[in-house]
Amino acid sequence: MTNLNLSRRQFISRTAVLAGSMAAGFPRIGAGASSQSNPGPLRLVFATDSHLMVNNALNSGDGLIACLSAIEEITPKPDLILFGGDLTHESRQLDFPAAEQLLDRFLAILKEHTGLPTFFTFGNRDLVGTRNPSVSRDDPRFGKGLYRARLGLQRLYYAFERGGWRFIVLDNVSPEPDGSYIGEFAEEQLAFLRTELGTRPETPTLICGHIPSVSVLPHLTVRGITKTQGTSIATPASLVTVNTAVFHTVLAETKANVKLVLAGHLHHLEQIQIDGVTFFNAGAVCGNWWKGVHKGCPEGFALFELHNDGTFGVEYRPYGWKAAG
Repeated sequence: MTNLNLSRRQFISRTAVLAGSMAAGFPRIGAGASSQSNPGPLRLVFATDSHLMVNNALNSGDGLIACLSAIEEITPKPDLILFGGDLTHESRQLDFPAAEQLLDRFLAILKEHTGLPTFFTFGNRDLVGTRNPSVSRDDPRFGKGLYRARLGLQRLYYAFERGGWRFIVLDNVSPEPDGSYIGEFAEEQLAFLRTELGTRPETPTLICGHIPSVSVLPHLTVRGITKTQGTSIATPASLVTVNTAVFHTVLAETKANVKLVLAGHLHHLEQIQIDGVTFFNAGAVCGNWWKGVHKGCPEGFALFELHNDGTFGVEYRPYGWKAAG
């Protein structure tokens, strides 16, 4: 399958679910006009679903390098990269040495091809051994342990600040005993979120979790299958978080200045605005799992300009990858 090497305008015209902020340049979204005295915006690259494969299958390693090279060529230079999860592809099926080797390969590629400050979100594909009955469930590397250790994270949910914005990274991947998973915000993370948002609630805030909180993509059969009966629509719990209503309640009750909620997982672009909060699902570095364009959405990443008055602009950037074969 050949890659669609589209101009941004052509790409936008072919993408079914994409709001107007993706039009030309970096239009500003959010309340409040910017001041001429404001410093320049914080430039954030949000790259999700790289799915690095064992032995560079489907040239996935080369594709990741091409993506990072495109990020390095951006002018003005981005300030940071936030990965949205699913760094690697087969870790759930692998034993611990093989999973370590694959994740270490991802980190080596990252170190070799960008010097930008980088932060990480946990994805369902970053689980280790959950689909491999031969590995020990008591090993500290099982499940989320290897990812946490290799990335040096005390917890898989955390907060930091850059450029007048607060970033809150959550882990909404909830493993099931049978080796599957669902999207869910754990109680301890909701408590953490409430505490964080209650501290200086006026600070412009971006929240990130791998599995979307809100999405219409499954209903459009862009990803996954939904079941409908009359006006009732049932979405698989692996595609969208099951307790988004509670998450939304936390946002509403804290009255915090949350502007963006980022996600990956569905490998397609989507932007939904609810009560002033923009829910943005950001395509995929790997496109259709390194097999080409995913139903019209090419391999790419999102580039945000975050202004300190809480407004922002966003542009999806395909990086011109051509799939193997």
